[in-house]
Amino acid sequence: MFKVENNLQAGFKMSKWADFLISAIRYENELFKNSIAYLKVHPDLGTEIGAGYTWTKEEVINAMYDGKTFYTIIKEKTGEWKKGSIVALITRNGKSIITDSNSTDFDYFVNLREL
Repeated sequence: MFKVENNLQAGFKMSKWADFLISAIRYENELFKNSIAYLKVHPDLGTEIGAGYTWTKEEVINAMYDGKTFYTIIKEKTGEWKKGSIVALITRNGKSIITDSNSTDFDYFVNLREL
């Protein structure tokens, strides 16, 4: 588990951001990078970020349909986690996609490392 008790710059104790946090992704096609196959998902435990596990895109979509919330997280050079963007489930051209942007027809996340 990763402790994230204090955000020293903002001077406040971390509160729970979401049910789960996404720190990395793997695309189905590394060349086009338009469809996600796997994601590294961590439970948000409030003052700690739990260990990450590999989920399929379908598992994330099913959890979102069940009402679970997701945010992206980015690891800083200092080793601390930074809150990213809320993850949205949208339908484009009859397909469910997950994204942190509503202006795309593909699975898309900014600044996440690749698995």
